[in-house]
Amino acid sequence: MAHAQKIKKQGVIGLVIHCERREGCELSNQDIDKSRTHLNYNLACDIQPMKPEQFLKKRISEVKHLKRDDIIYMVDWIVTLPKDVPQEDHEKFFELTFQFLTQKYNQKNVVSAWVHNDEATPHIHFSFIPVIEIDGVERLKCKDILTKKELKRFHPDLGAFLEQALGYMPSIQNNATINGNRTIKELKQQENLSFKKSLENIHKHNEATQNIIDESNHIDYNPSGLLEKTRTLKKCNQIIDGLKHSLNQYQKEVLGLTHLVTIQKEELDMYRSMPLAKQLKQKEEVIHNLHSSIHHLEQKISYEENQFQRLRENYDELEKKNDCLKENINLYKQFISLLGLDKIFRHFKQIFQREHNTINAYDLKDLYQKAQNAIIRVLSSLKEKIHYFEEKHPHESLEITIQSKNDRQYRDMEL
Repeated sequence: MAHAQKIKKQGVIGLVIHCERREGCELSNQDIDKSRTHLNYNLACDIQPMKPEQFLKKRISEVKHLKRDDIIYMVDWIVTLPKDVPQEDHEKFFELTFQFLTQKYNQKNVVSAWVHNDEATPHIHFSFIPVIEIDGVERLKCKDILTKKELKRFHPDLGAFLEQALGYMPSIQNNATINGNRTIKELKQQENLSFKKSLENIHKHNEATQNIIDESNHIDYNPSGLLEKTRTLKKCNQIIDGLKHSLNQYQKEVLGLTHLVTIQKEELDMYRSMPLAKQLKQKEEVIHNLHSSIHHLEQKISYEENQFQRLRENYDELEKKNDCLKENINLYKQFISLLGLDKIFRHFKQIFQREHNTINAYDLKDLYQKAQNAIIRVLSSLKEKIHYFEEKHPHESLEITIQSKNDRQYRDMEL
């Protein structure tokens, strides 16, 4: 009997812990016999030597898939060893099942294939990544692989494969799988209905038996009616024999149902993933990490705001210094213009830059003579204007206004 379990991202670690018998595996199944765990083995260790979680991350990064938490990352087929397989064929049964599943789902998608001999019933966990190629592109798409048609054909196809290899048909199909692969809930519902029906039939036969016994207690054993009483007794015995046969049949049915319930309980335990407490603990850790990240970001934002405020203050201070420098430069320009040294300064600048911040002594001397002559002319002109003003306006104050004609001409002074 086989059953497919779909595993989402958050359930992968729980299944890996159970399959590889890592620490905490007893939480997923209380029936594990640790004294027999050494008998377990992985049939896929040669084709996939990586750790399952590492291989899963690598393989999924190679295929196209949706970025959602509810995507099926892995499928786990659990195939239980049928009771009618001889002891000498146990390993061969699992190897053939592994070959069948590997061919079916592609070797490069196989995660692991653990055979468990340390539980009540030996079985294999064949885990694979549900990848399908569509138009030449590999996609993670479980619903296109585990279709209803696929699940209905799985047991007959596996049975035919095993029959051809073993020479006989193991009891792969049973009441639980004859109509396709059904869930544990559906199997439990069917078991409950069958069990209730068998108990109802047993109760009916018990009532009929009790009625016959009550009737036999009223039989008159006087010799006068002995023949009639004998016939009645014989008829009762026949009915009782029939009831005993029916009771035996129903007892066999009850034993069969009890055995099926036991098997389903074992498989239900195998299908458990991590306990709820462990999942809640992981979620609490995630929430705690998120709060820590938010607190860290708030601190970083506060630090950046303080840095920005400092930069803003430095900028304002530099802006004030820049305004002061501009004002000083303007005063220097006005002073040079007032002395009539504009052209001489430009000539000096051209020579100084052309000679890479050096100047010849003879050039400097020539500039000095020109500057001296220019200053003398300006002072002479100023002196004449002041003398003229004092003669015309002896009792008024003298103010000088500097007016600019353009950037390439001398600046004139007006009184």
